[in-house]
Amino acid sequence: MPAFYSAVMFNKVYIRATRAICAQDSFSSNMLPEQLADASENILAYQHPDYSRYFSIMQLRRMSRITRTGLVAAIECLADAGIQHPEAIITGTGKGSIGDTEKFIRNIRDFKEGTLNPTPFIQSTYNSLNGLISLHHDTSCYNTTFVHRGHSLELAFTDAFMLFQEGRIKNALVGCFEEISPEHFIIKQKLGYWKKEIISARELLDSTTPGTIAGEGTFFFVLQEDPEGALARLAGLRMLFEPTTEQVISGIAQLLHQNQLAPDAIDLVFLGNNGDQRYAPVYDAVAAIFSEDVHLQAFKPACGEFDTASGFAVWLAIQAARQQKLHPALTIRPGSRKGFKNILIYNNLNGLQHSIYLLQQV
Repeated sequence: MPAFYSAVMFNKVYIRATRAICAQDSFSSNMLPEQLADASENILAYQHPDYSRYFSIMQLRRMSRITRTGLVAAIECLADAGIQHPEAIITGTGKGSIGDTEKFIRNIRDFKEGTLNPTPFIQSTYNSLNGLISLHHDTSCYNTTFVHRGHSLELAFTDAFMLFQEGRIKNALVGCFEEISPEHFIIKQKLGYWKKEIISARELLDSTTPGTIAGEGTFFFVLQEDPEGALARLAGLRMLFEPTTEQVISGIAQLLHQNQLAPDAIDLVFLGNNGDQRYAPVYDAVAAIFSEDVHLQAFKPACGEFDTASGFAVWLAIQAARQQKLHPALTIRPGSRKGFKNILIYNNLNGLQHSIYLLQQV
């Protein structure tokens, strides 16, 4: 069955600011810490910031985990960019607020479909976070959420690019958010998504068994047309649905060709290796494209697996372009390149939705 392709070249799109809240202490310094947090019971769970700096106790009582993390990440990302009123708010999420959804369903059962608390229902909708961001920044700009499993963030980026191309905006807040709950972990465990054995995230890439570890994360980016003050350029993006390994390789080659680059021009590659041996062959094939002097890194040992984990990879790539440094704990194969000008990201979710990004140092 032929793969579905979608390719976008971001001719004049730059990333001005970015923020991450995930299983690592990435929020306070906006950097990946030297000592990475390990998984607990095969889950890499959020390290939450101090929400009392942003919200009152009464506000926090009404907010779920995902709305807290998402709103704080968006607030700081816009503050870093010096923007109070974004011209577009676009997010992508595979599952949205799982916790509120489960709470709402339990309330239906417990109250026998009677009078229910509306808060879990309101916050269980996929676009509730976008609404909170808009209210907090007092803006009625273009506002939408994409829910498309492993391509949710990619579609959010694509939508922002189309708005830029149409001349409708000069900047956009683009982000993604996911969470894992105990109930959802058990459901996906029974479906074979997670490792049966308890495993350390540090041992993930050496695993020879099926399954991986769960994760969660919230990532936001401010996009703009002007290169001034930008951290990196988003040069291209390609989405593939159920491709063969050969089609993945071809997709990477086409993306590089569109940007007038050869594989030797890539300095750093981030791969979505997650320790699940069912999907290891395609990552090995992608790694084989690049010569021994190209740096290869895996990002999921630090964030776990979830629908929009590519958001963490984009955040990592921006940090690499900005700081010209790599985290040694994520190294698959050390290279000899001295700088990171062209950075490629390849990820797939359960072998279905495949994403390829090209970022460049400004």
